[in-house]
Amino acid sequence: MATVIVTREEPIAIVQLDRPEVLNALNEELMDELVRTTEEHDDDEQVRCIVLTGSEKASAAGADIKT
Repeated sequence: MATVIVTREEPIAIVQLDRPEVLNALNEELMDELVRTTEEHDDDEQVRCIVLTGSEKASAAGADIKT
């Protein structure tokens, strides 16, 4: 995936937004990957918790109005 990094420390899945150059502003690509990733982990019996996080500077700057 281009805009989301997933690491697993079962039973925890850590989903990190990865668009630091725009402070993780939400565009269509990131939203599609985020939804797909969370649905996959929600269906996984080994995952009990999904942690959503951003980068060092920002969680998410909101909508990416440039795209």
